[in-house]
Amino acid sequence: MFDWTGKNVVYVGSFSGIGWQMMMQLMQQDIKMMGIMHRMENVEMMKKLQAINPSVKVVFMQMNLMDKMCIDQAMKKMGQMMGHFDVMINAENVLLDKDVETTMGMNLTGMIQATMMAMPYMDKTQMGMGGMVVNMASVYGLEPAPAFAVYAGAMHGVLGFTRSMGDKMIYQKTGVMFMAMCPGLTNGEMMMNLRDNVTWHHSESMVEAMESAKRQMPEEAAMQMIKAMEMMKNGSMWIVNMGQLKEVMPTMHWQM
Repeated sequence: MFDWTGKNVVYVGSFSGIGWQMMMQLMQQDIKMMGIMHRMENVEMMKKLQAINPSVKVVFMQMNLMDKMCIDQAMKKMGQMMGHFDVMINAENVLLDKDVETTMGMNLTGMIQATMMAMPYMDKTQMGMGGMVVNMASVYGLEPAPAFAVYAGAMHGVLGFTRSMGDKMIYQKTGVMFMAMCPGLTNGEMMMNLRDNVTWHHSESMVEAMESAKRQMPEEAAMQMIKAMEMMKNGSMWIVNMGQLKEVMPTMHWQM
């Protein structure tokens, strides 16, 4: 069971959705410091977060996941403030299939850049003490999404990166474990304007099915994800759907 006491938590993501709900719930733990990294600060939401637990130091760092130099500078500043990172949660998630560069940059390549630049502050052979990286993917990282093919490509990439970094050899050297969360349909901003964000116009019936399907609330998904984190299972992937948690057992198709 993971002990949150005295931990430094870095969150890369927006001020809404599952990721933000995770932060609100983690503020009820006895953590030491929480760093929020996003392209724009929401001062009111930061105040609400801090009010949950005044004993936790909450800081904001501006970071644009589409700008490698910006990521590098922001991560170094956060590292100087915290000294080391114990937990990193990558929860930036955008659905914008007509803009391939932004969809891949925000969901995948920016996340990878941020993670690799955070590793020196987590790796026990460098400035870190080991820790945990949690990457937000989607059920569309496990299955095809014909209406959102670009988004699905990014989500498959998130799972590939997470599973690769979650190799036991890397963990033995760095002390950093990796896991991925795959939420199902969830109430929130991403579910708005689905029709405007499809890969192409042949997707009407698929979008209609998504719009009419049952969805979970972000708060219940966040609670289940924190439960999964506390199990400390390196390299694991978890489906969180309708408030239920289920580990994904991947099929091996090839090995050396």
